[in-house]
Amino acid sequence: MKKVLYEELLPEECVQRIKEMPVAYLPLGTLEWHGPHMPLGADGIQSKELFVRVAEKVGGVVLPMLFMGPDRFFDDRGTVFYGMDINTEGALNTYCAQQMKGSAYWMEKELFQDLLRSIFAQLSRAGVRIVVGHGHGPSTNAFQEMKKEAEEKYGLCIMTAWTYADDERLKYQNDHAGANETSIVMAVRPELVDFGQVKEDESNLIGIAGRHPVRESSEAFGNEILEYTMKTLISGIEKEYKTIKER
Repeated sequence: MKKVLYEELLPEECVQRIKEMPVAYLPLGTLEWHGPHMPLGADGIQSKELFVRVAEKVGGVVLPMLFMGPDRFFDDRGTVFYGMDINTEGALNTYCAQQMKGSAYWMEKELFQDLLRSIFAQLSRAGVRIVVGHGHGPSTNAFQEMKKEAEEKYGLCIMTAWTYADDERLKYQNDHAGANETSIVMAVRPELVDFGQVKEDESNLIGIAGRHPVRESSEAFGNEILEYTMKTLISGIEKEYKTIKER
C-alpha cells in the first residue's frame, strides 16, 4: 500500500509524490454530534477515508484533517447554539435547541477562510497545484467560495467531492448523520457505528437531517456512494491536471 499521508512521508517522498501528481487533499472535519450511533469525528473520518483511497489510485498527498469549522449559530440571550444544536428544516425529528453532546468545533467563517488562505499559500509554496477539500457541509461551502481567490492569488485549482458529481442520491456526505453519512461510515469504518446506542423510542435520535439512519442505511449503499465519488473525483482531478500541464 502506498504512503499517502503527508505527515508520514519522508521529505524526498513528499517531493516525488507532488512532482508526479501535484494534488493535496484536505479533510474538512469537525468534532460534532452525528447522532448517538456515530463517532463525533464522522465528517473528517469520511473525507479522509475517501481521500486516502483516491490518492492511492491517482496520486497526491492527504493532509491532516481540520476539526474546526464554520456553521450557523443562534444567540439566545447569552446562550449560543451552533449547527445541529438548532432544530432545522429537514431534521428527522423535531427537538428543542440544546448543546449537543461532544460538539466542539465552531469557528467564525472569516477566521476559517483566513486559515484556508494560509494553507493555500503553504501548499502552493510546496508545489501543489490542485487542492481537494471536503467534509463538514458549511466548511465545504466556505472552501468552495474561495475558488477564484485561490486561483488568482495562489495559483491553485480547488475542488470538492461534489464538483463533478451529478447524482444527488450518491453525493458524498449530502446529509447530516442520516442514511447517506451513516452508510459511508459503515462502509469505511464499520466498527465505529453502533445502532445499539439508539433508544428504543428513538428519543435520542435527534440532530439528524436526512433519511432514517437506522432503517435506511447499509454498508452496500455506503460502498455505492464511495465508488461513485471516487470515479467522478478521479476523473475531475485528471481533467484539471491535464489542463494545468497544457498551460
